[in-house]
Amino acid sequence: MILLIFNSMNIYLFWILFLALWAIVPLMIIKGRVDEEPKIQTSPKVKEKKKGWFN
Repeated sequence: MILLIFNSMNIYLFWILFLALWAIVPLMIIKGRVDEEPKIQTSPKVKEKKKGWFN
């Protein structure tokens, strides 16, 4: 009887932790994307001409 109770508790604990993981991971991903601020360029980039063999 005690073994049956512990076994069912382990199953419930597993599903609670499993579903909590599935809920937390997307929130962490979304939060990480929101934290990335777009970088504002104050001056335009000047592309240097590459000095190679054929130009």
